[in-house]
Amino acid sequence: MSIKDFNGTTPVFLPERFFDGCLEGWAVLESLVGGLQKRAVIRAEGRWSEAEGTVHFTEVYRFDDGHEDTLHWAIHKVADGKYNGSEPRLEGPAEGYQAGCAFNWRYTRNTPQKDGGAVKLNFDDWFYLIEENACIVRGSAGRAGLPFGTAHVAYRKIS
Repeated sequence: MSIKDFNGTTPVFLPERFFDGCLEGWAVLESLVGGLQKRAVIRAEGRWSEAEGTVHFTEVYRFDDGHEDTLHWAIHKVADGKYNGSEPRLEGPAEGYQAGCAFNWRYTRNTPQKDGGAVKLNFDDWFYLIEENACIVRGSAGRAGLPFGTAHVAYRKIS
């Protein structure tokens, strides 16, 4: 699948618009063979800075096993349809591409685990805007180029 496949689709997903405000979300994480591994409730809030061309976006994942993971994103609009980003646990920059209703976001992150350790995972997340205040995400995670699991996430913008 290519981001270009979504040219002309609506509504248009713009990270600087969707991530500006408060969001709530829900996630399920599945193993490579489809078994449920974890569930999470997500609270998020972002602020778009026109002057910086950046969305400052914080997500808090509260997993059913009791641990939390907080991400502090800075998502920079580089050009129409092109983004890069940073987050304290990233290894290198995140890269994003947008077309129509879709946004593809790729990055490598040292992801905290319940036991206090961290696992380096490569993420390939596809956001699809369903309507102005709702999107669905299908994310895949892997290690060393091998698939590890899939996340299904629903976000609703609440302000």
